[in-house]
Amino acid sequence: MRSGALVGMLLLAACGYHLAGAGPAVPQDARTIAIRQFTNATQASGIEVEVTRAVEDEFRRRGTLRVVSVRDQPDLELSGVVRSIGSAPVAIGPNGQALQYMGVMRVSVRLVDRRTGKTLFENKALQEQQDFGAVSGVVITTSPGFQRGTLNARDLADLNNVQLSETRRTAAMTSLLDLLAHDIYSQALEGF
Repeated sequence: MRSGALVGMLLLAACGYHLAGAGPAVPQDARTIAIRQFTNATQASGIEVEVTRAVEDEFRRRGTLRVVSVRDQPDLELSGVVRSIGSAPVAIGPNGQALQYMGVMRVSVRLVDRRTGKTLFENKALQEQQDFGAVSGVVITTSPGFQRGTLNARDLADLNNVQLSETRRTAAMTSLLDLLAHDIYSQALEGF
């Protein structure tokens, strides 16, 4: 039994999973973090501002480190690049119309101890994805994703598929930002 547990732990470690507290070596005395505005390597105007805000909000919400400006001499500094953002059809109807899309966002992030210059964490290809329906017949109004959005189920019949698709794409991108910010925090500070 002990060898089975050891094999299981080794497999998890090989997949990038860590035990709590065994993640990045964030110094115990670190109290502040600066989050630099992400660099935008895409054609999506303003996405770097949205990603930066989402990450800052996640760090503030979690409260482990106080988010400060770079001018305030933080203990840690997080920087990143938005590498790609987009959506692609993943389900096509019999008439060739897209029924469902997948939104995808990829970033690279780096966490540095400003006092030593040591890189504590780096992920060059952190990716999140979110599916969203493009026509009223494939939107599941009871799903948590739909419920969090601003679209009312009663209004679906009044929207054409282009309007619905754009509304759902916007909601999916907001969800992607939240997922991405959560992953950045979890990986950079908790090792997951």
